[in-house]
Amino acid sequence: MNLIEQQPHFWELYQDDSNYYLSIAVDMSSVVSCWDIVLTIDEIQHYQKNGRVIIEELINLIIKETYRGDFSTLESRKVSIDIERQIQTTFKVWRSTQ
Repeated sequence: MNLIEQQPHFWELYQDDSNYYLSIAVDMSSVVSCWDIVLTIDEIQHYQKNGRVIIEELINLIIKETYRGDFSTLESRKVSIDIERQIQTTFKVWRSTQ
């Protein structure tokens, strides 16, 4: 797994073979909610074609939903515990090299 894009303290984009994962921190005023989600094939293709702007658009959509109390997108796309651990390990390794 590789960390391929990031907005420090807000989100990271990871790639593992053909899968892409987004780790996002949603600031809900009194608490920050952190989520690791899998990107759809369409989102991956849009990202590969258009770059970072696609990730930022997705994050803006997710933030709007969560501010309305709708966590269904996040909950339905949550990664497995194994993938979550891989993301955390990748981030720790990346951070240690910075």
